[in-house]
Amino acid sequence: MTPLSAISRPRRLPTRCRLRRRAAQAGQATAEYALVLLGVALIAVLVLDWARNTNMVSRLLNAVFRSISKLIT
Repeated sequence: MTPLSAISRPRRLPTRCRLRRRAAQAGQATAEYALVLLGVALIAVLVLDWARNTNMVSRLLNAVFRSISKLIT
């Protein structure tokens, strides 16, 4: 057997092995999505806490309402 012929014909796994491998990969993707959602939730909580403590949201809304009232009058 030459090295080239060994490379050109990949070994095919039995069907049950392929199915097990797919199921494991699907579970890994689900875990990755869960970790991403936890990270996003943590960032959202941190941003909301920062906005609440710095009073930035009310200042922003006051500036928007002042601009709108100047346009109306």
